[in-house]
Amino acid sequence: MPFVPVANTCLVETRMTLDSQQVENTLWVEFPTAPSSADMLTLANDIDSWWEAEYAPLVSDGVQLREVVVTDMTTASSGQVSVAPATPAFGTQTSPDLPSNASLTVSFRTALRGRSFRGRNYLVGLTEDTNTGNIVNGAFIALVIDAYELLLSGGGALTAGEWVVASRFSGVDANGDPIPRAAGVTTPIISVVVVDNVIDSQRRRLPGRGN
Repeated sequence: MPFVPVANTCLVETRMTLDSQQVENTLWVEFPTAPSSADMLTLANDIDSWWEAEYAPLVSDGVQLREVVVTDMTTASSGQVSVAPATPAFGTQTSPDLPSNASLTVSFRTALRGRSFRGRNYLVGLTEDTNTGNIVNGAFIALVIDAYELLLSGGGALTAGEWVVASRFSGVDANGDPIPRAAGVTTPIISVVVVDNVIDSQRRRLPGRGN
């Protein structure tokens, strides 16, 4: 796929390990102007702190945050920074793990409809006490939403930049492949929802399936 620029916007990767498998979630954060190295370092530290304070209490103690990587997507050669936790950072839930492919889909909504204007994360490291019969309980879902809402404008977890959905493709071609945009389109995220409380499956998170 060709590189699709997203002006003044950073791709944030929270890179984790679960069952010796490398897994990650991604976020997009837009700045008013091209982000400096200092901006990206602040962003990486913000997300590291958010993960340790808000995400870790939701997930298994078998999940480890290895690093937060922030990449300026303005051009193919723009800057990148990486921050590793100062001390080893793990999830804090001690209930037995569900299989590593088990996940909960967290949906990010904007003021616009359509696939180009929605984002998502797949929670890594669910434990047995979060669900009954593969149905995730409402109290746990509320905690997940609360954690992600801290990334919204005014939520307090981001000290610079705005959390957005970045759309780099629009439609598919005759072969069913995504059609790249000339330039990415960003839209501010205004809410976080969990639409489906049924446990989802991310097969590439099973040991030996992904990186």
